[in-house]
Amino acid sequence: MSTIALGLTIILAVATVSFYVAGSLYGYGSPWARDVCGLSQDLCDNPGWGAIATGVAALVYFGLRSFRY
Repeated sequence: MSTIALGLTIILAVATVSFYVAGSLYGYGSPWARDVCGLSQDLCDNPGWGAIATGVAALVYFGLRSFRY
């Protein structure tokens, strides 16, 4: 189970960084940032939400890992 939690943590971390960078470049007219933020403007405006989700997933991962034998 901890492997699944680790995978989810990594995916959320990559998504958070992507939304943060896309939100920063959106005003400069970057085509990929326009595509990303066009589909999910809320996540580009508030990348902290993704950071919170990443932190919770990391806590779940470390919690599950501590129960290993």
